[in-house]
Amino acid sequence: MTSTNKPISAKKSETFFERYSWIVFLALGLIIALFGLGDILSGGATFEGGEAPTLQGISGMTWQQLSSANPNAASMIDYLVRAGGVHLFILGLLSMVVAATAFRRGERWAWYAMWLWPLWLGMVILLLLSVYKQSSPGVPPPLVSGGIFIVITIVTLALSFRKFFPKQQTAVAAVG
Repeated sequence: MTSTNKPISAKKSETFFERYSWIVFLALGLIIALFGLGDILSGGATFEGGEAPTLQGISGMTWQQLSSANPNAASMIDYLVRAGGVHLFILGLLSMVVAATAFRRGERWAWYAMWLWPLWLGMVILLLLSVYKQSSPGVPPPLVSGGIFIVITIVTLALSFRKFFPKQQTAVAAVG
């Protein structure tokens, strides 16, 4: 059975950030899982609080106005928010598992897999911008958190690159 651990000399040459970059993805996974739990628990009522600008920017209505005008649509939105919460919760858990295992060990596939984070976040932002048509009393929270998380993930991946793609040792060093 082969070990996937790096030799001690490789671990010593890692920077502090390369050694602990997995914690960034562990923390992001935890945050996303907590966002998901919040959506599962609150459902459509999330649009009464911090997410109100999102609903108002898309529909031009508050949650109360939408619930009164079309209770069936409000029920559907409530379900979709809760289902989305389940997706966020599972995404967060999967990210935490990959971060704490394969990414932490320096397995290249995990570095590639973590590029799904900025891809996903970018797609969410673009989708929101494409449907956001009304003026509202604030900036939708996914635009703020998504933008921050994109920067964090890209910087983390860039700074951890050397861990996953170390310089190849010369043939003489490999023999010796």
